[in-house]
Amino acid sequence: MKDRRFNAVRIVASKTGRMLVVTSVLRAVEQLLNYWPVEQGEKLSVARRALLLCLERKLSPADARGAFIEAAKEAGNYVDEPMRLPPAGNVKKWHKSKRGCFGINRP
Repeated sequence: MKDRRFNAVRIVASKTGRMLVVTSVLRAVEQLLNYWPVEQGEKLSVARRALLLCLERKLSPADARGAFIEAAKEAGNYVDEPMRLPPAGNVKKWHKSKRGCFGINRP
């Protein structure tokens, strides 16, 4: 069974209180089965099922990630993502050139 990756999810480990960054389905499953602070919950059940379906390639990693985040919120160990500010200063915009590859003009 090949691990599937997704965008990082930050949670607080229930036993140590340290922040963990979960970036794959197998790591999320490990957390749910071995270290989760609650044993039952509606969103926990949904997350378990979603992660299993993802490993079976019947659900996308992004959907499994969403279910994992909801279970973490339910358990109280989800760490909100930092708000990203817009870039400061001048932002250069890239435009398509009218020239083709190697500087040759296109018709």
